[in-house]
Amino acid sequence: MWTVIYVSQSIETAKKLIDVLLTNKVISKLRRTNNCNGNESSCYEVLVPSTELETAQDLIFENELF
Repeated sequence: MWTVIYVSQSIETAKKLIDVLLTNKVISKLRRTNNCNGNESSCYEVLVPSTELETAQDLIFENELF
């Protein structure tokens, strides 16, 4: 099952996280959503398999992507 680990209003930040995850051999995907934070803008969700959740969270903190 896929789990959302990060939500960003910036496509650049989301892609940076995807790059970090893939470099560290963590499967991930990017999904665009509408109505971010109750307004008309889009958000980008980064998803990983639930089995990779802890590793992905560690990488977010190690790379200061929070």
